[in-house]
Amino acid sequence: MTFSARVLFLTGLSLTTFAACSEPGDSNSGGGGSSTTTPIGGGGAGGAGGSVSPSAKPVCTDPGSASGPTPDPRADTAGALSADGASFVIFGGDTATVICGDAPAHTHAGDTWLLDTACGGWTKIESPGPSARSRHAVALDPASNRALLFGGRFRAGSSGAYTLYNDVWSFDFPTKTWTEVATTGTPPSKRSNTAAAVVNGKLVVYGGNSSTSGLTFTPLADAFVLDLATNAWSKLDPAGAAPKARLFHAMAAHPSKDIVYVHSGGDANAFTGPFFTDTWSLDVATGAWTELATDTPDGTGRIKLGLWATVPEGAADPSLFVFGGHDDGKLGNRNDILTGPVTATLTLESLRPGDTFNKSGSGACSFPTDFTTLEEGSPERRSAFAVAALPDGSAAVVFGGDSDCGRLSDAHWYDAVNNTWTPIRATLPGLVCLRTGSTTCTSLCN
Repeated sequence: MTFSARVLFLTGLSLTTFAACSEPGDSNSGGGGSSTTTPIGGGGAGGAGGSVSPSAKPVCTDPGSASGPTPDPRADTAGALSADGASFVIFGGDTATVICGDAPAHTHAGDTWLLDTACGGWTKIESPGPSARSRHAVALDPASNRALLFGGRFRAGSSGAYTLYNDVWSFDFPTKTWTEVATTGTPPSKRSNTAAAVVNGKLVVYGGNSSTSGLTFTPLADAFVLDLATNAWSKLDPAGAAPKARLFHAMAAHPSKDIVYVHSGGDANAFTGPFFTDTWSLDVATGAWTELATDTPDGTGRIKLGLWATVPEGAADPSLFVFGGHDDGKLGNRNDILTGPVTATLTLESLRPGDTFNKSGSGACSFPTDFTTLEEGSPERRSAFAVAALPDGSAAVVFGGDSDCGRLSDAHWYDAVNNTWTPIRATLPGLVCLRTGSTTCTSLCN
């Protein structure tokens, strides 16, 4: 029997985990193993210097050591890029590395790490902050240069119900400290797998999963706004059409208007798909949703993807950028870049093709070294990663996530103006064998 990514997408996790229709660490799933964090690139401490253009990665003026600490490899994490792009913060996530044939219990992290985007040095932040969790949402409040965290889930061990959250926390970039935000009004219900964005002093939260079980999903379709001037929550009640309930979707803020965009995601069948391919815009001032007729290159939907918006120089309309995620039957984990201008229709075209399918596997968890043809200059294929863009959307940072060969701890800068990737800090865990530089690869992962 010949196996391909079309078969292995059933996990919704990674191509090397097969025949599991639940989540890692739940009673009827398989996968496991661990990784080490051996740095192979990047730098140590040092501040950001000048840059060639506002969208280019900040220039390192003090490279320092390349052997500094890095966060444990993780997925289901979230982060934000400081308003000037010099720092990238991540919090929490799931550090249990999924390897084909075994799935360990979830290990929800409660640590905060700050990345110097110029030189690649990570600093662990010891300030008290949110409780350990994963599948939370983080968004930048550019006016205050702070990251806002909402929701998520936690469970100790491999069985029982998850604890869900709807608290709000603020990470201040200048002081490197966390503060819980005391809110009033009607907050969103406790949830995980939601999406959030900040537009003009408002934190917008949409959708997510209200199930406390690791074996089922209960997708949500509600939208809430937190006024950051008063810290008061209000629910948006659209009178017209609205998106279907979903989780594992992505949200992006318009760089200058009270509009957010929601793209793709899954429903109660998000373990297997099919996933959504639609795109919606939400007018935060009126609460009105508008569906954009969306066309994608291969017609597949995605979950656990990255999305951001920018207004190209001289353009009247913003453009959306899509990176990575897990598709519902083509390749599995992706590392391509799609983009298209937002009008009444949205035609997403391939800006970078990413890795492309080359050769099928011979069985469950058995994939050849050349399963894909690697795209030079692009990071590893991944899903469930942290992604954060500059306020104007001209560049974004990607960290960690699930790959075909485990969990990742690398970080990369994407220049959306020049369509270039630049490694910030490269590490070995989670890379397919060919990307590690090995000349003795015998399969996809070793």
